[in-house]
Amino acid sequence: MKTPLLAALSFMAFSCTQKNEKKFGQVSDYPVIRDSSLFIRNLRQTFDLAIHKSPEQQTGEKITAFKKIKINGSDQDYYFIEYDWKTGPSAGYPWKNQVILTSDGKLVKTLCAQRYEFIKIFPKQNPFLLATIVTGHGNGGHEIYKITADSLVNIYDGNVKTYDTDEDNKVYEPHELSLKIKDYNNDGFNDIAFTGKLVLIQRRTPDGFWYDNTTIDDREINYSVDNPYKKIPVEYIFLYDQKTGHFKPKGDYREKYKLFN
Repeated sequence: MKTPLLAALSFMAFSCTQKNEKKFGQVSDYPVIRDSSLFIRNLRQTFDLAIHKSPEQQTGEKITAFKKIKINGSDQDYYFIEYDWKTGPSAGYPWKNQVILTSDGKLVKTLCAQRYEFIKIFPKQNPFLLATIVTGHGNGGHEIYKITADSLVNIYDGNVKTYDTDEDNKVYEPHELSLKIKDYNNDGFNDIAFTGKLVLIQRRTPDGFWYDNTTIDDREINYSVDNPYKKIPVEYIFLYDQKTGHFKPKGDYREKYKLFN
């Protein structure tokens, strides 16, 4: 059963990946973008990219990446384009798309990631695509993609939040947990872990009520990001499963850290 956050992130991912059989002909101009306005207009029209139009968007929009890449699972070349339109309503955050295309311009997948990175997990293989998926409220997680049967497939079975700037009762430090790559179970294959600190900016009573101020020895204490109640180290380890090719949680982290949720 998915948590509300994971369900929201799944909806975001689905809303950004509608199938489209059209071709984007301007990949043939790589690495040059001769007319950025025309490039953006054709990209949006070809793949039906849904954006919030405004004067600010029209002024600030730009192509922030146009490159030829290789992705784990295939030796074929792909094109990666990031289109950033800078602003919009919270529901449309992060106001950018990453579009992955075949060498002849067909759509493989469209993402809505706040941040992306191509990461080497296995030294002698092509890199994976790491995507940081974040809501407008500052909650989020990660996806790790490879090519499988001509599709871009998420192989990270994450079941925890790994990004948090939402100052409800806690945040992460750093806001996006750090990614570590290491063979944690000594099976000869690298695994991954997200590490950092859970910063409690409120305290909780035994019956589950959160509060941000108290009095101790006649001294009033107010908890905040700048004056947190406590910082707790967190480490979410995901082991590589050779049979499925996915990264699966080593433990039940929702249970392990449930006292702080």
